[in-house]
Amino acid sequence: MKNIKYDVIVLGSGALGLTVAIGSVLSGKKVLLVEKNKSGGECTWNGCIPSKAFISLVNKNYSGDVLERVREIQEEVYLNENPEKLEKMGIVFLKGKGFFVSENQIQVGEDVYEGKKIIIATGTSPSTPKIPGLDTIKYLNNENFFKMKKIPRSITFIGGGVISLELAFPLKKLGVEVTILEVSPTLFSREDEEIGVYYEEKLKKEGIKLYLGVGALKLESSPIGVKISSEEKNLMIESEEIFLSTGRVPNIEDLKLENAKIKYDRNGIIVDKYLRTTSPNVLSGGDVVGPYRFSHMAGYHGEVIVRNLLFPLIKKSVDYTSVPWTVFSNPEFSRTGLTKKETKEKYSEYTIYKLDKSENDRSLSTSEEYFNLEIIVDKNERILGASCIGDRSGEIISTIQFLKSKKIPLYKFADSIQAYPTYGVSLRNLAKKSYINHLTKYLKFLKKN
Repeated sequence: MKNIKYDVIVLGSGALGLTVAIGSVLSGKKVLLVEKNKSGGECTWNGCIPSKAFISLVNKNYSGDVLERVREIQEEVYLNENPEKLEKMGIVFLKGKGFFVSENQIQVGEDVYEGKKIIIATGTSPSTPKIPGLDTIKYLNNENFFKMKKIPRSITFIGGGVISLELAFPLKKLGVEVTILEVSPTLFSREDEEIGVYYEEKLKKEGIKLYLGVGALKLESSPIGVKISSEEKNLMIESEEIFLSTGRVPNIEDLKLENAKIKYDRNGIIVDKYLRTTSPNVLSGGDVVGPYRFSHMAGYHGEVIVRNLLFPLIKKSVDYTSVPWTVFSNPEFSRTGLTKKETKEKYSEYTIYKLDKSENDRSLSTSEEYFNLEIIVDKNERILGASCIGDRSGEIISTIQFLKSKKIPLYKFADSIQAYPTYGVSLRNLAKKSYINHLTKYLKFLKKN
């Protein structure tokens, strides 16, 4: 049994793990990266990359085998994060399952490795709900969907979450009979009400069957594939495949966290604002910590950890006041900051600037089916939140996110020159409204004084 020492040991090679490992080795530290599967993590193999590739290929009417092309794209991304590439940087890559034997030691196979700092970046896995009959049938989730040999004739999503709303539209375009079952009475239950209403109507318009507020389900095999029923809702559906989209669970079971005195709960590992666990030498972040389970947040956590490893006397804390996300549905939905409902609860004075398709020349010139942008500002015209439904909402929200995170008043964007007819021009037009509002307030102030 060997006992090898490192400056930094990282468990997991997803967005967080790679960020910490690469950042640390470039800073001159001796780094060990442990991964039980292929490097790249959830995003490369089961999440962001294959799902967005699948959506894009279908929307572009790709003539070949879509699933095979998705797997080729995954391998292309993998070239930038495979063990050979990482080892050329100076990272020691070790394939295997790691677990804690003490507060600064992990074991992989028969060998023990000691780290001055150990980073837990093990992510999450799809949860498996307790549905009668589930143990008697085969089912899909994000871990095996993109490994399928062929597209099914019909599919039912149990759960109306992000991946269901992203995959439903391209599958329908491929001719698949698509059904979504959601326990909540609405879609996008955490958003303002009209967001869910829009997508409910959009799904029905596209011929996708949607059942909201479904009760307890029962599953059993059928000649077609699977029969899904709910006596409570008098519901019976037969589908060739079912896809479980019922949440995520943290990957912590095999880590033996108790050996390192690391506390955790059902949501994941417990950390402070500096991403330190209850063990002084161990930090954690990304999906296994939450609260935002996005690849870009895992990367952000990794940057915070690297900075604090390099400058321990001037630590940076995490800041969740400006967190953007995008659902790559049809069309995209993006948000950052507060919803209108949350704003109303927290602020007595605020303004909502709105822009729809009729005022957006880019939408009109490209025959975009629907566009709606709303930006909420405080009394000083600083952005509190924003949401956007549209073909490129992710790119639009990125600009708003920058303004918000830097506390730049919306009216300042009116000073920028934007190429016509881009979405930037439309955003600038909203900023002009903010400028007029700001100027009006200033003139009123001068009159009073």
